Amino acid sequence: MCIRDSVALAVKGDYQAFESIVTRYEDKAYRLAWSMVKNDDLAADVVQDAFLNVYRKLDTFQGNSKFSSWIYRVIVNASLMKLRKKKRQSEVALDALGPTFLDDGHHAVTVSQWSMRGDQAALNQELRAKIVAAVDELEEKYQTVFVLKEVEGLSLEEIGEVMDLSIPAVKSRLHRARLFLRATLEGYLAD
Repeated sequence: MCIRDSVALAVKGDYQAFESIVTRYEDKAYRLAWSMVKNDDLAADVVQDAFLNVYRKLDTFQGNSKFSSWIYRVIVNASLMKLRKKKRQSEVALDALGPTFLDDGHHAVTVSQWSMRGDQAALNQELRAKIVAAVDELEEKYQTVFVLKEVEGLSLEEIGEVMDLSIPAVKSRLHRARLFLRATLEGYLAD
């Protein structure tokens, strides 16, 4: 069944049609939410909030753009709202403070990859952390465009639809995000 048929049926109250929409987009929604909020629990909350909003507002989808662009926009907005709320209230999950254990009771220990030298693995991990920190420093409007393009792989046109921007505006924000990241990481990468 095509997405437009699923949307039409879901608007009429067909729960199975809505469930097929959720099944089709839940993985992409979670990846996008996680790349914006950087936390498993928050990303799950964002996805739940987003699909609840999709269900409530499905009848407002006019079909002028791709459904995937519309749903991405809902997820981006839900992510941004969750981040703003998180900034206002700081909380720490108790699970994050203690050790983790496997189902059999043994302590969960990650084993590093043996095919890579230890110093190279440490450098890769350090570089990844620097990149994530630099992306986190971007202003929201630049970070969102960067994540949609570089992490989610959306086209410039799709990003424009998601963020209600012209293609030149998307290109400009993406360019500024890349310039900021280059300037931020330049000193680290030069060493």
